[in-house]
Amino acid sequence: MGPYPFIISMMILVVLTAVLVVGYRRYREVLARESNQNRMKQQQIGSLTVELKNLRKEYSRKSEIADQIPCIAKKMTEKLPIDAYPAIAVRSFKEFFHARQVGYFALVEGSSDYTLVVGAGFPPDWPGTVKVHVDEGILGMALQKKIVVLRTDDLPSAGQRSSHPSLENMGVSPDFIAPVFGVSGTVGALVVAGCPLPLEDERIYVSMLADLLSVALQNATHLDPSKDGKWVDQLTGVANRLYFQQRFESEIRRTENYRHALALLMFDIDEFKKINDTHGHHAGDVVIKKMAELVKNNTRSSDLVGRYGGDEFMVLIASTTEEQAASFAEHIRQKISTTDIAIPGTEVPVRITISGGIAILPANGQSTTELFQAADAALYESKRQGRNRILLATNVGLGGVIAKDADADREPSTSTDIPVDTGSDAVEIPLGELGGNLNVRPGLHDAT
Repeated sequence: MGPYPFIISMMILVVLTAVLVVGYRRYREVLARESNQNRMKQQQIGSLTVELKNLRKEYSRKSEIADQIPCIAKKMTEKLPIDAYPAIAVRSFKEFFHARQVGYFALVEGSSDYTLVVGAGFPPDWPGTVKVHVDEGILGMALQKKIVVLRTDDLPSAGQRSSHPSLENMGVSPDFIAPVFGVSGTVGALVVAGCPLPLEDERIYVSMLADLLSVALQNATHLDPSKDGKWVDQLTGVANRLYFQQRFESEIRRTENYRHALALLMFDIDEFKKINDTHGHHAGDVVIKKMAELVKNNTRSSDLVGRYGGDEFMVLIASTTEEQAASFAEHIRQKISTTDIAIPGTEVPVRITISGGIAILPANGQSTTELFQAADAALYESKRQGRNRILLATNVGLGGVIAKDADADREPSTSTDIPVDTGSDAVEIPLGELGGNLNVRPGLHDAT
């Protein structure tokens, strides 16, 4: 056999070997790519699984919040003795935040220290005996700043001094401290420790529920003149002017925090001077008391009724819309105009009508002054148009001047979108901490 066949065979063998090597390498590359793709898919599946778990947890928490907050709000707005609300708040906080410890600390009378009034998860001998210094630790920081404080907040000045008692020195590591406000200022603080939930995500709910406790305590004080009668108008039993002004400021701040609308209704009695001139000032007092009673009994428990002075009244309408506020005001106007008021010594009862204006936050103003001016200007416009009507401040331009292109004949809807209480236990719930003064004009509408 000659050399050529051998050479050809060797060349064929070499080519086949090269093909096999190249094919094997390509096969290995394909396997490597598929392996990398599988790993990436597994990583994606792992990430999606974690994301799904987080979404399930987030959904579960949101569902829990949606279920529990209305129940807590219902409990905190029931008409109960003032001492009952802290215990309700503590139980609600512990369940809502899945916390290990929750306590309500109140100011010790005649002292600047705070003591545990009611708690869950604290030693049984703590209530009334343990005292915490007002400017120590995270509790002191929350009370000084009058805001909700988290353990994760940057609190450079919230250290503890061994000479002063603090929660931290007594073995408590609070996750949240929320000040609680009464009608005359800070009255206590809610302490939450051992919360397994993301703290920053829960801040708004801590603030919201602490506000509910503040509301309940303020309302209980307001309804019980023996607790602090200086906040009640003695003739009518509604909030007096000072209290209303302070609550107005607080409600605006709270409304801004929660992005809810707020309406101010301002109204007075049409031609009230004629009642005094015809029947005497005692008859005027009877009419004012009866009107205040009608307004209270037809106002939601979440709103605040106040007497500015004379025959002039205001109502703060919380969490509302322009249409709902107009409907509510029209309901009040109609109720008053169709009610007979008996005057002692007079055989024939009298009927009265009211004129008013409504201003909406934030559409008609950002402050108490702006809202008052808008509602006041709308009230005067309702007088100008013939009385016995309530106009929206959308008819009013800046500076209290009636807009030239306004629809002067616009009147509120007569539907009743806002539910109203019809019993005599209707109450006013003032909100938040005491605020600044409302700058208002000195005159009233008695002569109108």
